[in-house]
Amino acid sequence: MTSSIHRGLSSSMSIPPRRRRALLYMPGDDLRKITKAASLDVDLAVLDCEDAVAVSRKGDARTTIKMALETLDFGGTERGVRVNSVSSGLIEDDITSILGGSTLPDVLMVPKLDTPEEAVYISELVSKSGLTSPVPLIFQTESALGLVNLREIILALQRSTALRAEAVVFGADDYVSDIRGSRDDIMAVVYARQKVVTLARAYGLQPIDRVYIEYKDTEGLRAESEQGFGFGFTGKQCIHPGQIPIVQKAFSPSPTQMEHARALIAAFSENQAAGKGAFSFRGKMIDRPTLLQAQNLVDMFGET
Repeated sequence: MTSSIHRGLSSSMSIPPRRRRALLYMPGDDLRKITKAASLDVDLAVLDCEDAVAVSRKGDARTTIKMALETLDFGGTERGVRVNSVSSGLIEDDITSILGGSTLPDVLMVPKLDTPEEAVYISELVSKSGLTSPVPLIFQTESALGLVNLREIILALQRSTALRAEAVVFGADDYVSDIRGSRDDIMAVVYARQKVVTLARAYGLQPIDRVYIEYKDTEGLRAESEQGFGFGFTGKQCIHPGQIPIVQKAFSPSPTQMEHARALIAAFSENQAAGKGAFSFRGKMIDRPTLLQAQNLVDMFGET
């Protein structure tokens, strides 16, 4: 796969968004697992320098990740690298190493982004890499402070000439720990999930939902994934390969839904030509907001 981070090429904000239904983490210091991830047909494989790697293995992870990017064929899978947080003190070495490699990732992922000042700092680090087009970025909101500052963080990133923010990921476990809540209580994260979706959508970013840690509970995963799709999330984080097909199916419309969307769009055009605004379609009243929902499905999943 050709990296979407180009040296010496201009970029455009009109680049269509990639599907990021399932985001799978792989420890960056384990070449065997990374090699397996390359064959899994997951939308986004994230080679991790952060939580999945022991502090004593961070250097090994950087070396292994660069080797994997240079030698492995990931097919249609997008290749991401998650660096360490600003507060860790490791992010400068991570970014210098990963963006200094001969084969770059398709997207950079930054965890625990809490303030717009941190966003500016990351932009400054990336600008030192010598790349002449913005680096696609996914960042994580994982604390009360990060959630409160989310709008300002997004705006700071959108002012950056070194980064192109594309998605925001909700890190529920760190967030719940920060607010002294209980992960077992779904209500503890409802507000945060809805705020992440709302702000991401308001500023043109993809919102990606939390990890479902009970990886053997397939029915629970399916239910939470379908709920997330209904909330407005575009995808979900995964920690086990077995979660991928369930998540990617849940975040994709069914053939019936696609047929309904296309038919609704056609009917809307016919009624507009006839001078009608709201109209009845298959027993429901339709107006422009309903049309936009149908158009969103066709724009993202038009070939489904």
